[in-house]
Amino acid sequence: MKKTFVNIFFLFITVNLFAQGATSFTVAGIKVILKPTNKEVIDVNMYYRGGVANYPSSKAGLENLALAATTEAGTKKYSANAFRDKADTYGIDLGGSSNYDYGQISMTCISRFFTQGWDLFANAVTSPVFDPREVDMLKEKVISGIKQSESDPDDRIEQLTMQNAFAGTAYATNPSGEETTLSKITAAELKSYYYNTLLNKNRMFIVVVGKVTKDEISKKILASFAALPAKSYKPAVLPGPKETGKLLVEQRELATNYITASIDAPKLNSPDYLPFRLAISHLSNRLFREIRTKRNLSYAPYAYATTRLMPFAVMYVSTTEPKASAEVMLEQLKDLRDNGFSEEEMLSGKSNFITSNYMKEESSSAIASALGNAEILGDWRFADQAAERINKVTLKEMNDVLKKYINTIRWTFLGDQKLANENAAVFKSKI
Repeated sequence: MKKTFVNIFFLFITVNLFAQGATSFTVAGIKVILKPTNKEVIDVNMYYRGGVANYPSSKAGLENLALAATTEAGTKKYSANAFRDKADTYGIDLGGSSNYDYGQISMTCISRFFTQGWDLFANAVTSPVFDPREVDMLKEKVISGIKQSESDPDDRIEQLTMQNAFAGTAYATNPSGEETTLSKITAAELKSYYYNTLLNKNRMFIVVVGKVTKDEISKKILASFAALPAKSYKPAVLPGPKETGKLLVEQRELATNYITASIDAPKLNSPDYLPFRLAISHLSNRLFREIRTKRNLSYAPYAYATTRLMPFAVMYVSTTEPKASAEVMLEQLKDLRDNGFSEEEMLSGKSNFITSNYMKEESSSAIASALGNAEILGDWRFADQAAERINKVTLKEMNDVLKKYINTIRWTFLGDQKLANENAAVFKSKI
């Protein structure tokens, strides 16, 4: 299973290194998070809050397509071809997309061409035209990507895991959309959605990282975005996943079976957050050791956690022996519940987190992404105390935390349905 769910935790740890010089202020009614650096690369991201909570499941992919079209389907100043030509001329990278919790329009350029990059970025934000011909071509490209994703077992088990874990919630909607929903969306609908829903100062904020001063960016924002509308906006209340432990199976002829087990997880502002991160990291190590090294049941079993407005954690395995693999997963959870981690595991976990995230040089885009994600989840400053908090995590906290979140396991199975049915009992086992 590809880890396309970005493990924001690693980014948050890194933020503590670079956030010392980060500041936040408001310009023209828009919140700005600025991190000046000596890097020649400048990253600018305009964020739009809400994600899949902004639209019904019958419109899956609407926001992602709308934001992609802002940089692909022309603006009032530039035709689609002229926009692309200018971006290519100056080596400017622009794009729009949306995921579960937010959408964004991003721009990356070198500082030498910041004026040209900002010009394209500002036009994409303020005046996209959604040319019908360009939208149709973009839609074909997006649908082709979705078909390819659905044919990939790793991508498909990820999608099914979300549908199973968050059935009945906004997260059950694939933010990329589906062929049946995207094919019905028109250019006029995208334009209406962007201008009437997304383009609203009260749901937008901007993150800037690179060789730029507060005065420089303030002047550009004031000149470009002062006239944007500011309308009422109230964030949607996201209900958590239902307390069910059902098995979701999708039949597919494959050489191996793909299985996930998802559990609830704490939010970023919870005191359980960092202990849980350490616990899941070592759970992943244990799964690899027990399933791969000792029993050779799978090539790459692991566990990971996401940090979202509705967070969760997942155990994953691809195997021809689903019963044996699932039993090992359950055994490891039971052992951790009853016996906990060792002091050595806790200390090595802290060391690995700090070393792997502090020692590597981060790109401007990684810094911008970390700051933006943290802001979406509550406050970009949440990252400031990450290292200090990690070092303060106790073995008791680490040992206690999983007990709070492993009561309900939601199993998802892609592969031989007959085999899944024959071994259904193991997927109903209680911890």
